[in-house]
Amino acid sequence: MKKTFVNIILIQFLLFFIAKIELKAQKVFRISGKISGFEENSIGVTIYKNWVEEPLAYDLKLDKKKQFVFETVLEDIAYFDFNIGEYGFYQWKIEPGDNINFSANYADFHNSIKISGEGSTKFQYLLEQENKFTKEKDWDFELQNLRKISRKGYFDLTNYLRNEQLNLLNKYKKELSESFYSLQRADIIGKYYNSELGFLMFHKIFSKDELKTFDFKIVNAKTQAKSLEFGIFIEQLIDNTNATAKKYPEDKLVEIESIKDYFESLDLVERPLLERIIATKIIQFIEKDGATEENKLMVGSFKNYAKNPAYVNAILKKIIKYQEVETGRQVKNFILPDEKGNLVSLKDYRGKNIILINYASWCGPCVQDLEYLKVVLNYFKAYNDLVLIAVSTDTKEDFESFVKASKNQAINLNAYEIEDYKENFNTDFLPNYLLIDKTGTIIIDKIEEPSLDEGRSLIRQIESLIYKK
Repeated sequence: MKKTFVNIILIQFLLFFIAKIELKAQKVFRISGKISGFEENSIGVTIYKNWVEEPLAYDLKLDKKKQFVFETVLEDIAYFDFNIGEYGFYQWKIEPGDNINFSANYADFHNSIKISGEGSTKFQYLLEQENKFTKEKDWDFELQNLRKISRKGYFDLTNYLRNEQLNLLNKYKKELSESFYSLQRADIIGKYYNSELGFLMFHKIFSKDELKTFDFKIVNAKTQAKSLEFGIFIEQLIDNTNATAKKYPEDKLVEIESIKDYFESLDLVERPLLERIIATKIIQFIEKDGATEENKLMVGSFKNYAKNPAYVNAILKKIIKYQEVETGRQVKNFILPDEKGNLVSLKDYRGKNIILINYASWCGPCVQDLEYLKVVLNYFKAYNDLVLIAVSTDTKEDFESFVKASKNQAINLNAYEIEDYKENFNTDFLPNYLLIDKTGTIIIDKIEEPSLDEGRSLIRQIESLIYKK
């Protein structure tokens, strides 16, 4: 009995020790602070762990003193958007172990910002970078406007700006982590490489020989794949130089294989970035065309090719999501609140033909489509069996205000922060639609745009698919 008791104590100690090790390995990013004089009740945070997986978006509630706290587990350096009313910081970088305190007075926002705490030096650097290269003079805008000058003049300017940016980064180098320094350096290099590529394309003087203009190995493999700007530069290079893909624009498998062949044969970029670019392309194809057989083949091929499990999982998650709303499948039931707070089930409308739209009030095309859907509903009014279910991703307040103002003829429901709904229905890109028959079967997952020709094409499509005219 005594031996058993000792063993139990030993096991408990080991479990506690392992848990401590795991917690230490998973470091937390934390930001807290206060926004004085801010009338709204929340601020926004978005985290981009890589450029293939979906970003993580959070709505942070402020307390009565306008204070906030946010923390999340981070395994590696990540990109970070921070939105406070009309102000925002975009593609900043955060790291595991950061403990940032951020405060500002909203009435004099930029002049009153105070940042302190573990990891705050990089935020101070990013503020100085923004002031010097955007606020004092918007050099990105200037570069766009100066494309008509000589090649020498343009490249002299990009070299000057690149060196100035790197000099500022080097000023802070001793106080920055190696991860941040390397990633920020890659972003600076990638940004000006992309400007130079844009100049060559604008003047139609890019050729294979021009590849020597760029040092593709100036950034290491891991940082290449992580860097936003270096990745954008390579993506632009692909889109403008992939002759095989241009020759066969409808063949997506050929396009993917030609990307591999082009970069691997010339040894231009490292494998991790190539995987990221191909994964992004496949996700774009899925979002455009759904879970087609061709897209499923590409997903299977990528599974065998890729070494990054995060990319593979992101693509599998995306294709599965689109399979859930594939033509011929039974639509998943959902229960959502209407504008009065009543819970409404999709099953309540079994026996009706349904147009389901996912939308948001800030989405211009969504608002236009909803106007012309009134025309479509009126056309089929005599049948008394076609309903429009409009699911908003807005906040409760914005949803209720929009429904009241728009006076649409829909069954209006709200899916804000309803993660199950967002997982099962494609709310990443708006508007999107399903046409569902009386048995709950998805007839089609893409309809004719209602606003394209005042609803006429959609009317013909519904007549053909539902009423067999």
